[in-house]
Amino acid sequence: MRSRTQRFAAVCAVLAVTLGTAAVGSAAAAEAGAAAVACPRGYVCLLPQFGSGQPVLVKEGDTAKFSPALTVAEVTNATSVTYCVIGSLSYPLGPGRTQTGVGQVNAVGPSQSGYCLL
Repeated sequence: MRSRTQRFAAVCAVLAVTLGTAAVGSAAAAEAGAAAVACPRGYVCLLPQFGSGQPVLVKEGDTAKFSPALTVAEVTNATSVTYCVIGSLSYPLGPGRTQTGVGQVNAVGPSQSGYCLL
């Protein structure tokens, strides 16, 4: 009788660990999926820190200004030109590059001759 109880306890422990791992893995995958938003080719995508989770799209060659500043968690450049991101952190963002981190963006626009006057 004692070994039957021990086996039952062991099976319950294994199931608890397995189910716990599956739940944690699913939550991590869902979180990663939420952060990784596809940016269509030919656009700069600004992922707002708060809101619907839908990126703000800026078509290649266009400039966008935000007043008040847009709080973003990620900026992706899916264009063929370098873009200048102006805000609390100002930086050039090359083609095919992504900048991750919370910041305020006041404007984005294509660089002039590959340089950004920050």
